Amino acid sequence: MSLRLSSKHRAQTCSQLAIAAVFATTAAVNVTAEDWQDLSIVDVEAFPVDEQPRFYSKSKSIYRGPGGASLIWAQFNPRFDDAPPQTSPGLGHHYHHFHEWALVLEGDYVIHEVISPRQRGGAMYQYLEGTWLDRPAYTLHGGSWEIGGMRSQMPCTLLIFEEGDGSVVTIGADGDHFKPDFPNSKPDPYDPDWEAVERFDRPWIVNSVQQLGWERDADDPSRWVKWLSDDPKAGFQARLIKVPPGWESEASTAAQWYEKANRFLYLTWGDLRVQRYDAEGDPAELVEASGNWFVHQPPRSLLSHGSGAASDGGAIWLEVVYAEGITLGGGPIEPPKVRP
Repeated sequence: MSLRLSSKHRAQTCSQLAIAAVFATTAAVNVTAEDWQDLSIVDVEAFPVDEQPRFYSKSKSIYRGPGGASLIWAQFNPRFDDAPPQTSPGLGHHYHHFHEWALVLEGDYVIHEVISPRQRGGAMYQYLEGTWLDRPAYTLHGGSWEIGGMRSQMPCTLLIFEEGDGSVVTIGADGDHFKPDFPNSKPDPYDPDWEAVERFDRPWIVNSVQQLGWERDADDPSRWVKWLSDDPKAGFQARLIKVPPGWESEASTAAQWYEKANRFLYLTWGDLRVQRYDAEGDPAELVEASGNWFVHQPPRSLLSHGSGAASDGGAIWLEVVYAEGITLGGGPIEPPKVRP
């Protein structure tokens, strides 16, 4: 399934995952025409594969932001032997200087989560379809194939967002700071001093299929939500949104915008209409989305689903909101405004 877009918009890159709306709205606020930003829409299936693959996988960097931030669609092949992976030798236990999050779209992925640099093994997690990962900076993970026997069972497709430049810091006697997907690339600033870290953090991992049920959205009872992450102080929120066939509500037909926040949507199932606006803030194009698609709503850009039903057969999407910028620390998240 694919987005039906004009060739001009199909080539456009965009911003983060599935976003519907935080529907407690404020009073309408006037914005002059020159203030409006463009809504970015990406047909992920038609989007080109990265020339420099990420994570030793088939990857598509569907959003690139400040400081090297990126949202990546990645697909990992199944394994055909019982030997430890040789694609990333020597990486071992490592951490990042930045926050990252991920959602498994299908298949499974196995990784070790470590709590101490003195630990040789680590708890082994099998990320199944629907697993959500919210990993703070300075969280140890990875490595340890010589310890555990479990490995991925099926091909895996996932979304992963990195707020930073993709670099890792490995620990141990040969600890280093480098970009594993970009040979001989050193970050700037270069900071491999893992022994100076006073506290390693822990990730939040939840399987949204097995552990979370759908509940009515308190702000818009016409739809359902699953809460994945909610950190008002950091200004970060992630939810899964589900709407029924023929969905129509005030939240879907109103043209909403943020002064500072960034919102990302990734459609995982169904169909959904998205209204594109021109530089004057007037409706310009109604995009008919189906299957995998991605939308970034930057500050001062308009998002609505047009008039009438926003979905014929229903839809599910991932919504991620940052209060300001594309990194943690901008909270709390402002309520969206409505264009008059």
